[in-house]
Amino acid sequence: MKIVLVHDDFCQSGGAESLFATIAQLFPKAPIFTSLVDWTKLPKSISQKRVKTSFIQKIPFSKILYKLLLPFYPLAFETFDFTKYDLVISSTTRFAKSVLTKPQTTHICYINSTPRFLWEEKAQNEYLPSLFISFFKPLLRWLKRWDLVSASRVDFYIANSKNVAARIKKYYGVDAKVIYPFANLDLFKPPQIHNWELKSQNYLLMVSRLVKWKKIETAIRAAQKTNKNLKIAGDGPDKTRLQKLASGSKNIEFLERVDTQTLINLYQNCQALVVTQEEDFGIATVEAQACGAPVIAYKRGGQSEIIKDGKTGILYKEQSVGSLQDAINRSSEVKWEISACRRNALRFSKSQFTKSFKEFINVHAPK
Repeated sequence: MKIVLVHDDFCQSGGAESLFATIAQLFPKAPIFTSLVDWTKLPKSISQKRVKTSFIQKIPFSKILYKLLLPFYPLAFETFDFTKYDLVISSTTRFAKSVLTKPQTTHICYINSTPRFLWEEKAQNEYLPSLFISFFKPLLRWLKRWDLVSASRVDFYIANSKNVAARIKKYYGVDAKVIYPFANLDLFKPPQIHNWELKSQNYLLMVSRLVKWKKIETAIRAAQKTNKNLKIAGDGPDKTRLQKLASGSKNIEFLERVDTQTLINLYQNCQALVVTQEEDFGIATVEAQACGAPVIAYKRGGQSEIIKDGKTGILYKEQSVGSLQDAINRSSEVKWEISACRRNALRFSKSQFTKSFKEFINVHAPK
């Protein structure tokens, strides 16, 4: 059986790329097709020789201006020739599911997220620079119709959470099998101190890209009202606005992006991780739990599938400062069990992901 793998692009290093690298390891002989590659962002476990790019790769400055090349992505994926393959496995948040195959070819698609910038108007302002929004509005409407049509080219869908599976059903009208992503549980571990009261837990933590839809200002205002220390690890286009909002608050610290060991230390010693927005899944939530930290999170989204409310964290109902403030105060009164948080995270292991993924492929691949 001839297998080919497809991924949106390699223009950033994130959870989707890490997960795809694991899929690529399961099928080491399969070539990898993608629209565009920044070779410095390609996962180290993937050989450059395996990667086939589209014509977008040859467009000057494409690695910098890739978001402005939206009109070209449909053509980029539709021009790949997959006639000699029996099984296509795609991984996507945007366009990779749109590849064309012959009728007897099976296409299995792993969805990390539906394309928010097409289906959620508020996300358009995050995906595109404000100067280009008006110009791209007609294009986005066309891409939304194209996304719906191209979704029918997939034979079987896998979603990274029940939350994403619900959106696949809502937008595309099809069901999806849920197979959760994983965290590196060998790397993200609890501190040697297993007594919660002995932990250095004098701060709340946020780990996030600094973009408006993440609602980070909710945590900033809650920290200001509760006078709790808040460390924010991450970078992004909303950084300047958030720093101005936190100006004068000595209890709020922006850490930029941090290396892995620093991140582990932050997880291990925080009072709680704070999640203020509806996440597709929430890998930071799993990492924090793996390190023994509770999570205070907005109740909607993938994080609600991870946290055991009252046992490994607190889920608050309203996306408001007051609701988060109450959750922070409640969390401060709990003597959390580090071991309970860790046990909860063990559900999201690499071995469980690969087992479930291979089983799904074996059932649905052409015989």
